[in-house]
Order: sequence, then C-alpha cells, then structure tokens
Amino acid sequence: MIWNKKSKLLHQSYKIAIFLFLMLLIPIAVKGSSTVEGSRIVLGPHYDVFHDSSNNVTVEDLIDGMYDQHFTPSTQEYPFFWHTTDRIWLRLPLDDLIQGDPSGYVIEGIDKQDHVDMYFVKQDGSYTVKKGGIGGNDRQSIQYFSNLFTVEEPEVTEVYIALYGELPLMFSSYLYTSNGFLENVSTHKFSMGLFYGFLLALMLYNLFLFFSLKEKAYIFYVFYMFSFMAYQATMNAFDVELFRHALPDWLLFRTLPISCMLLVCFMILFGKEFLELKTHLPRHNRILNLFLVLTVLSLVSVFTVPNLDVVNNVITLLTVIVLGFLWISGLTMFLKGFKMARFYMAGWTVLLGSMLIQGFGFLKWIPFHPGLYEIVPATAACFEAIFLSLALGDKINLMKKEMNDKLEEKVQERTKQLEEAKETLEQLANTDSLTMIANRMRLDAELDKQLQTVKANGTSLSLIMLDIDHFKAVNDKHGHQAGDYILRETAHLLKGKIRQTDLAGRWGGEEFLVISPNTGAVEALELAEELRQHLENHSFNKAGKTTASFGVATYVEGDTPSSLLSRCDHALYAAKEEGRNQVAFQGDE
Repeated sequence: MIWNKKSKLLHQSYKIAIFLFLMLLIPIAVKGSSTVEGSRIVLGPHYDVFHDSSNNVTVEDLIDGMYDQHFTPSTQEYPFFWHTTDRIWLRLPLDDLIQGDPSGYVIEGIDKQDHVDMYFVKQDGSYTVKKGGIGGNDRQSIQYFSNLFTVEEPEVTEVYIALYGELPLMFSSYLYTSNGFLENVSTHKFSMGLFYGFLLALMLYNLFLFFSLKEKAYIFYVFYMFSFMAYQATMNAFDVELFRHALPDWLLFRTLPISCMLLVCFMILFGKEFLELKTHLPRHNRILNLFLVLTVLSLVSVFTVPNLDVVNNVITLLTVIVLGFLWISGLTMFLKGFKMARFYMAGWTVLLGSMLIQGFGFLKWIPFHPGLYEIVPATAACFEAIFLSLALGDKINLMKKEMNDKLEEKVQERTKQLEEAKETLEQLANTDSLTMIANRMRLDAELDKQLQTVKANGTSLSLIMLDIDHFKAVNDKHGHQAGDYILRETAHLLKGKIRQTDLAGRWGGEEFLVISPNTGAVEALELAEELRQHLENHSFNKAGKTTASFGVATYVEGDTPSSLLSRCDHALYAAKEEGRNQVAFQGDE
C-alpha cells in the first residue's frame, strides 16, 4: 500500500515537472521575439573605445579631437572590461545609425554600473550631459532596472559615454525607437513575470515533496531555489529598480556577491544531503564543510573588505571551485554505483554548467553576452526540475535494485588505461628519442605559448641557440655512436644547468634551443656564457673535449616566433664567424 502511494506520487511528480518545463518555453519563445525587427540596434559593434588610465580626460578634450588616435573600434558586441581603474570612454556616431531626426530615440544600458555619464554632442560642438548608474538613478524619470537615456535634440550627431566606478565595467546597450522601447518593456516584464513565477512554482513543488517524503534534501532545495531567485534578480539589476531609494549605494554595489554566496551556501547543503556524502563519501563531506565555512567568511568579507575588485574575484573563484567540486562529488557517487546520482549528474551538470558559464563570462574566459544571465539559467532550472523528479524515482527504486559494481570497476580500469596510454603517447610525441629532452614540436608549441604570455603580460623572453662545433669531424673521426653520445651528454648538461622555468630541447641535428621566460638580454648572455664554459670544460670520453657556439636573442615588441628565431640564428652564425666557442647576441633588426 505504501509502495503504491509512492509510485503514484512519483507519477504525479513527472507530470508536474513536465508542466513546469512547458511553462518555461513560453517566456523563452517570447523573449526570442521581444522586439520587432528594426526597432532595436545592438550598439556594441558601433562603439569606438578609449581607456583613460589618467582619469583626467574631459569630454571637451574628446570633442576637440585631442584623443582621436587613442580610440579603437570595439571588437565586442557587448563591451565588457571587468574591474579596472581606467575610465572607459565609448564614442557612438549617431548619424551612422539614424537617418534623419535622432530625437525620440532611447539608448538603454542594461548592466548595473556605478556611473554612466552620457554626453550628447551637437553639430556645433556644444553638448548636454545625462547621468546614469546607481549614483544617477534619481535623475531617471522611469523606474526601471536599466539605464535609460533619451535623445531629445535633433542636432545631436555624436554621443560620448563615460563608464567608471567600483563595479565591473560592462555596457550591454541598445538603441530603440520610442515605440520599440515601450514594446520591449512590456515584453520583458511579461517574460520575467513568467520566469520568476516558474521559479516560485518550482520552489513550492519541492516544498510539497519535502512534506510528503520527509527528505531534508528538498527543504534545502527550497532554500536553494529562493537564493537562486535572489541571485538572478540581482544579476538582472532588479534590486536597483525596486530598492534604489531604500538601500545605500555601497549595499547595492554588493547585492550580487551577497546573493551569490547565499546561493553557494544552500547549494552545498543541498548537494551534501542529496548525495548522502556524510555516509558514502565522508572525505568529500568534510571538504564541503570547509567550503561552507569559506563561503560564510566570504559573505562576511562582502561587508568588511572595502576593495570590491578583490571581493568579486575571490567570490567568483570560490564559486567556480565549489561548483566543480559538487560536480566531482556527484560523478564520484555515480562511479561508485549510487544510481540516484545519474540524474543528479544530468540535472546538476546543466544547472551548474549555466552558473559556470556565468563565472567564465565574468572572468572573460568566454565572450560576454547578456543572454548568459537570462535564457541559459532559466532553461537550466527547468531541466534540473525534470531530472530531479527522475532522481526521486531512482531513490525509490534503490530499495529494490543494486548497481553492477564489477561493470563500473571495468569502466574505471579501462578509463585509467586510456588516460595512461594518452599520457604516454603525448610524452613520446613531445620528446626527442635520442636525447630524451623536448623535440622541435614541443619547442615550437612552448615558444608560441611564451610569446602569447609576453604580449599579454609585458614580461621578457630570451632564446639561446647552440650548435656543437665541428660535429661532423667528430662523427668522421670517432663514429656516429660517439656523436650520439655527445648529443646525449650535451642534453644532460643543459638540463642540469638551466632553471626549472626554462625549457631545453633539441632543435635539429647538433643544434639545441633553450627557451628562457622572464629573462632579459643580460641574464640570457650570462646563462649562455655559463653553458659555454661548462661544455668547454667537460670531457666527452673517447671524443675528448668539444665546444659549442651560442646565439642569443631577446623578445622585442612585434616579434613573431619566426622573427625571434631568425635573430637567434643570425647570432649563432655570427658566433661561428668570430671563431666558434663564442656567445653572440642579435638585437632588434
């Protein structure tokens, strides 16, 4: 009798979950057609961008053309700059976008910002300024979550926008006709009402499951859904729209990290309870308890640490780590034969994947797009509800069935074998078979990687190329085995003398290359001289003494792998021309 009641409950849960899923399709479909074609223009690609590190440039300077050469065309559809002390200037030529009278148009910036100063420049060089952002919202006539600026004068030809403050600098912006904007407001309010209604229904649904099944996992899920709603609301700047007059600015700056940490807290509690980690994976449970403490401390830091940049970076990193560990815990339980974890993995992967995508967007690992914070989490929440219902069915079925442990062990063993084989193949592909140091393919890859680091971080990089002197004569006199021995010994000597951060490899024949990151010309020349003396003083058994010629080159701005290697090769040639057993340096050609 009891079993029949549980089966009936499970059957009903499937129906409710599918119904909720269909509910979510409505706002997504509406959102996808939220504006009539032609009534909205995404402004990101139309901007020119200028990073003012001095924070002293005025709009008059820009109008006078003093900094025209500093503006570069935007490469982002939705400009995103994360935390920066620079003042970001965006230049928008309205006459390229609007044919005729520009008055009656609306510019919308949907991201939460400290300060958004918008300067509307007329043909005669005069301008009017409007203030936006959290500090400027009192000047906004419409109570709305985004920053709204109306173009009111027909003489306006150009707009300058200044972004600055504590919050991450981003500006997802659109240009509307007046009618198009009103249509978008109506559609957005309707779709958001459906979405948050769906989340509320999902929360009540899981509350019903808690009272029916007496499982603590579901009450934690209810708290998790509530915190998820709060997180999405702050992500979409609804806190600014609803509470801008009630909350101080410093708190509005921090509502997102606060809601994020609350979400992570209840996420940890739910994951621990649902996967029964205290029983099955006590070590994982202890680690998650530690993460829970760190999350609470991070929540406290939101109110105590004045530097919002540090707070946001720490919280984003902690969130990504916690999400990853919760996923790993679910995967571990699945591999251990915990059948219920298969649907946890499916639902949790989708839902947590959406959160990871948001984190990656903040960290600029993927292109920033406002859809990452609306449609992606909405869809993920819906799928998670369905998979959680299926997980409930698995939990009931666990009373009757057990997983096949032997099959899982074979899968794990085969996976391990494949990983080991992959590692072995990768090592062979990147190692010179004679000297057992890096081969040319590995050196090429490392040089590309180091050049990208140099260009991104402004660090230094040097190359040392060496060629064993009179190597052919050694082969002719003592045989190829002696030559091979010299090559192996040279490789061994190089590995023993360079730093751990350096990479030595065989470039080809009797030539070797040393890649030295964070090394200037002076340090590289000293290292090359030390290597030269070491080789000169070394005895190669039957071959006796031998020497090598060295060429050194250091990265200069604009270098490619080809140009840097070319200078290093020219330096090596010069060392040979000067009599061999020399160190030569080739500067910028």
